[in-house]
Amino acid sequence: MGLKESLAKLSMINIKRGEVLFKEGVPSNGAMFFLFEGQLDIYKQIDGKHTKLRSILPGEFFGEMAIINNSPRAASIVVVSESAKLGIINRTTFVQMSQESPEFLFLLLKKVIERLYETDGKIRAIKRKQDEDSMISKSLPSLSNDGASASNEESLGQVPLNTFTDDAQSIGE
Repeated sequence: MGLKESLAKLSMINIKRGEVLFKEGVPSNGAMFFLFEGQLDIYKQIDGKHTKLRSILPGEFFGEMAIINNSPRAASIVVVSESAKLGIINRTTFVQMSQESPEFLFLLLKKVIERLYETDGKIRAIKRKQDEDSMISKSLPSLSNDGASASNEESLGQVPLNTFTDDAQSIGE
């Protein structure tokens, strides 16, 4: 059986715009996902702000660390399209897909490596920008109260911490 056939057998969930699939640091339920429809954004807490790292588009797997080592979620995932259709891959399904479709493991490993490089570069750029902004505000104290901070946060894709409150319902957890 090929990868397409394996994906067609997945349990599906539909979630709406603004819903949090899972939050960074929350224990995982051992499931990863495949996005069939919609768009999701990935946020990571960096220096007290939830910073958008990238978007997840249809055809992508994500949440694989939950399958591999059952670690807490490394980032928060939020639906940004009207709705999103996701396939749930638990450990049993993961093993079965791996055995039935070796291409699945190759594609997954390739994607994970690409994401590691991409995320590392993005985090380094954000920190570099924050360091530059900090140095500028220290050398020009009269500019620190003119609202530049808020516009810098927006340009970095940052949102306040209260966007992901502790009482927000997580889907799939």
